[in-house]
Amino acid sequence: MEHTLNKTTVNVNEIHEEIVGEGVAQAGTIIILSLAGLIGIWGIACMVGAAATGGGPGALIRGYITAVTGM
Repeated sequence: MEHTLNKTTVNVNEIHEEIVGEGVAQAGTIIILSLAGLIGIWGIACMVGAAATGGGPGALIRGYITAVTGM
């Protein structure tokens, strides 16, 4: 029985580019999610501040409806 040896060649640059691409994508995702979280926290802080200075949540909702409808 004959045994044959199959050699495969792998381009090392392709592997490194793929790994780097995955790392960049993960970093970009983390940055975007972090900024979205900070924006959400800032929005909640603004709503709490508006409710506290505007006379409570009822006054805040009334003011919003007034601003949207113009009545």
